[in-house]
Amino acid sequence: MTSANDYEQLELQQQYSRINVRWDASDDELDNDNSSARLFERSRIKALADEREAVQKKTFTKWVNSHLARVTCRISDLYMDLRDGRVLIKLLEVLSGELLPKPTKGRMRIHCLENVDKALQFLKEQRVHLENMGSHDIVDGNHRLVLGLIWTIILRFQIQDIIVETQEGRETRSARDALLLWCQMKTAGYPHVNVTNFTSSWKDGLAFNALIHRHRPELVDFQNLTKSNARHNLEHAFSVAERHLGITPLLDPEDVFTENPDEKSIITYVVAFYHYFSKMKVLEVEGRRLGKVIEHAKETERMIEGYGGLASDLLTWIEQTIASLNSRSFANSLAGVQHQLQAFSTYRTVEKPPKFQEKGNLEVLLFTIQSRMRANNQRVYTPHEGRLVSDINRAWEQLEKAEHERELALRNELIRQEKLEQLARRFDRKAAMREAWLSENQRLVAQDNFGQDLAAVEAAKKKHEAIETDTAAYRERVQAIEAVAKELELEGYHDIQRINGRKDNILRLWEQLLELLAARRQRLEMNLTLQHLFQEMLHCIDWMDEVKVKLASPESGKHLLEAEELLQTHRLLEADMAIQAEKTRAISAAALRFADAEGRCYRPCDPKVIRDRVSHLEMCRRELQVLAARRRALLEQSRSLWTCLWELDEAESWIKEQEQLYSSLDFGKDLPGAEPGRGSGERRGAGPGAGGTGAGAAGAVGDTAGGGGRPAPAPAGG
Repeated sequence: MTSANDYEQLELQQQYSRINVRWDASDDELDNDNSSARLFERSRIKALADEREAVQKKTFTKWVNSHLARVTCRISDLYMDLRDGRVLIKLLEVLSGELLPKPTKGRMRIHCLENVDKALQFLKEQRVHLENMGSHDIVDGNHRLVLGLIWTIILRFQIQDIIVETQEGRETRSARDALLLWCQMKTAGYPHVNVTNFTSSWKDGLAFNALIHRHRPELVDFQNLTKSNARHNLEHAFSVAERHLGITPLLDPEDVFTENPDEKSIITYVVAFYHYFSKMKVLEVEGRRLGKVIEHAKETERMIEGYGGLASDLLTWIEQTIASLNSRSFANSLAGVQHQLQAFSTYRTVEKPPKFQEKGNLEVLLFTIQSRMRANNQRVYTPHEGRLVSDINRAWEQLEKAEHERELALRNELIRQEKLEQLARRFDRKAAMREAWLSENQRLVAQDNFGQDLAAVEAAKKKHEAIETDTAAYRERVQAIEAVAKELELEGYHDIQRINGRKDNILRLWEQLLELLAARRQRLEMNLTLQHLFQEMLHCIDWMDEVKVKLASPESGKHLLEAEELLQTHRLLEADMAIQAEKTRAISAAALRFADAEGRCYRPCDPKVIRDRVSHLEMCRRELQVLAARRRALLEQSRSLWTCLWELDEAESWIKEQEQLYSSLDFGKDLPGAEPGRGSGERRGAGPGAGGTGAGAAGAVGDTAGGGGRPAPAPAGG
């Protein structure tokens, strides 16, 4: 496909080849043509070619000087001043904005060829097609090729990049057509202006004035311009363009106001208008862009201020929130901790997400600010120390750490409060059991149903001892209640006053129970002691009854020995009675202490009953003493009697023995000189008979003295 540049180059070569063919024809060929018309035509073509060459040389020289003015350089003769290649290199550097190889020093032809080669090589690198053109053509000052080279440079650096936007969008056109379209668009609507080419459409000067008026209406009074005054129009347009627009007048009015204006010269001049107005448009765009940049900068400043404020607010919130989260002042109750946990959950789901969004927005805002400043080649904004994104992220990490620790602390406190509540419920449950047990046992201990006899009291004592044993075993349970209350107090339970109050009540009930147990045991001991005394009284009375039976016996002894034995037994019995009397008095005194206790509020028995029993015991004792005295008197009388009888019997026996002795023996034989043996034997032999006699007498006396007809026993040893 042939590009726009290639098309222009082809058109240029064909145009110059036609001119050169006719111009370079030899004189012999011309002489062979005998037609006068042909001769006129050839002369006319040669004249037009010379005219166009002169116009192009003048236009291109002005065009080259307009660009070399940037480097304070100019030429006077286009053909001569480009021969060394130095000016050509400078021109290409100005147009392209690139640095070409440095020109070779020297004025010799070889140096000039080398410099021109550098320029042409650069053009080839810029994809400029240079057919049938070499460095020697430029060095030799070939007019046609020098003008062709300048036109090629104009096409490449001034016309090639022209793109005109239409309503249908951008269209790919040749540079010439694009420039023509631009001129048509800018002059559309102006009277007597119809741009269809770059020759005759510009002869009257209205098209130039229309271009200026379109862009700078204050410089041209287009309504006062007339089509017939072409020179005035051209002079006015060129002078205004030079004075106000700074466009070098590449053409003179007579160069345009001619029968056949040079197309390339007009294109070169019109291109200057195009680039100026395009640059003006760019400047306007840049002005608007500058305004936008300023507004952009102001907006950036506002964004920076907004970033600073938002960052400060967010950091302040983070700092305050961290301080709040680090607080370990928890509510001292399960409901309070649950409320705090709910508030923490609300913070995480309601309060924190917008702040996290703010944090993300801050990062986006800072990135936007820095991107805008980079796009404007401004020094990138960096927040102050402490407000950097890294500082915010670090603070946010500390916030999340504090949040995590707060959650753990709340969870642990919640678990602790739940345990305390469970412990409190266990305390209440056990306390209720202890209170019921203590109250029931107090009611049980308050009952004094000991019974009315020793067996019942002893049974009551055993029951009481069992109660005491159970109570002693229950002490650990009471202590467990106290330990639970102590644990709740150490853990700071919120309702510790109620717990301590209930614990104190249980301890009070416990102490009361112990006191009641001690008092009941004392009462029970009193009852037991009294019942033992009553039992002793009964034993004493029973003993007295037995002794009374003995004392009531009429037996006083059948002989002296028996009387002595009975009296001895009676003395022993009286000794026992004395001991028993002491015991009886002690029992009575002990029993009367229960009856005579004035200061005691508790009496195990009715005092009257005690006194009656003591009186009965004393009466029995006195009766026993009376009986004992009677019995003693009887026995002593019996002994006296039997003693008297025994003595009488002894006396009678002795008398009888003496009588027998004296009766059986010769009184003389008992004188001196009698046989001692016989008399003595007879004396000793009289014993039994005497004894028997005495015994019989004693028995007789006994029978008489007894009066009862009881046989008297033989006296011991009689």
